[in-house]
Amino acid sequence: MPSHDKTKTRPERRKAPAGSTVRLEGLHVSRAAWARLEALVAQLVRAGIPRAHRSGALDMLVLHPEVAALVLAGGCRVSWCATCGAWLPTARVVLAHQDTQPEHVVQGFLVP
Repeated sequence: MPSHDKTKTRPERRKAPAGSTVRLEGLHVSRAAWARLEALVAQLVRAGIPRAHRSGALDMLVLHPEVAALVLAGGCRVSWCATCGAWLPTARVVLAHQDTQPEHVVQGFLVP
């Protein structure tokens, strides 16, 4: 009967250099990405947008990068569906969203 070696070797994990990443909700985010996230949160707070915290901003950056780009550029109108949590970039998209799902409540925000 073959013997099993109980000391299995684990693959070596590569780590980012110390100080180059920040941990957010289980993810290691680069300092550059963190700065972008903080800038997005600041813009959301200025606009009075709900979910103006890091996890909401991270959702926007990951799931709706086109909306995040508009918000970071400033001076635009974005909308948020309070029913499903979707970020909507333009009036046309908002109308299409409400046409297909009329029970959803969408709120628009002007980003300074």
